[in-house]
Amino acid sequence: MTSRTRTDLAAVWPPTAAVAAAAGHEPKSPMKAIREKCVDCCAGQFSEIQRCESVACALWPFRAGKHIYTAAAMKKAAHGASFQESEASHGED
Repeated sequence: MTSRTRTDLAAVWPPTAAVAAAAGHEPKSPMKAIREKCVDCCAGQFSEIQRCESVACALWPFRAGKHIYTAAAMKKAAHGASFQESEASHGED
C-alpha cells in the first residue's frame, strides 16, 4: 500500500477512523483532543491554559478537560454559586 499524502487524507470528508489512523492519530475522546489542542495553543504551558483569555474560542469552556454542559454539571451549577454579571464587569470601568 502506498502512503497517502496530506492532501489525500484531507480530501476524505467526513474523516473516518481509518483516515485518522493513516494521518497518525490514535483514538481518543473529544475532551482529550480539546485539552491537547489547548496545550498546543499555550505552547505546553499548563498555567497559561488556566489563565487563557481567548473567551471567544469555541474550545475555551472545555480547556480544563471537563465537559461543563452535561446534565450532571448543569445541575451542580444550578445548585452552586452562580457567576454574577457584576463579577464579569468588575474592574472594567
